[in-house]
Amino acid sequence: MIFNLTEVQRKIGYEFKCPELLRVAFTHASFSNEKKGEKNNERLEFLGDSVLGFIVTDYLFKYTEESEGDMTENKQLIVSFKPLSATCKRLKLYENLIVGENVVVTEKLQENLMEAVIGAIYLDGGIEEAKKFIYNNIINKIKLKADTKFVDYKSKLNELSAKKRFTVSYETVDKKGMDNDPTFTVSLFIDGKKVASSTAKGKKQNAEQLVAKKALEILRNKKLKQNG
Repeated sequence: MIFNLTEVQRKIGYEFKCPELLRVAFTHASFSNEKKGEKNNERLEFLGDSVLGFIVTDYLFKYTEESEGDMTENKQLIVSFKPLSATCKRLKLYENLIVGENVVVTEKLQENLMEAVIGAIYLDGGIEEAKKFIYNNIINKIKLKADTKFVDYKSKLNELSAKKRFTVSYETVDKKGMDNDPTFTVSLFIDGKKVASSTAKGKKQNAEQLVAKKALEILRNKKLKQNG
């Protein structure tokens, strides 16, 4: 296997400040056992497993209203063997894995490589870079179980506005970052009056969903105060 730094960074979509860290992430223990002094990716694999678990849990908590049991099930679906090895294959990262002589790159090795890469990205670029990689390459590519309850807060707010006869509008007040990884800030107005603002990475709709959720909470709290 050949490790080409430029090629690997292109596949990953992230440029390392510490390139040596990336090489370690692609070095299997079978190679370091043959080449004394070479570091292997086992520690990065351990770290990446925890980072992946946290980011997936954070995603499920924020963007679904699943029970604890359903979140656990969906988390296992995302962080399990198949999606990780499939991601490795799709990105062709296995082509650059540094292994010992006569070692076959199995799907298990590919799963471990993905965890090591996540650990390396986290150490080099922080949690936001790790999150971007995981969202783009794993979470957004997998279909959760059929009964996952994605909550469409915009639709809920629209239903309420039709019932209570008020108007809702959204305004994009800021956009930062590159076109392939933007961050949007959106303000929500009810009857022309600004009610809330929210910021989210990725699609503009993500920020709109968050601000709609915030507006629903504000309206609910206002109703509770009036009733009290």
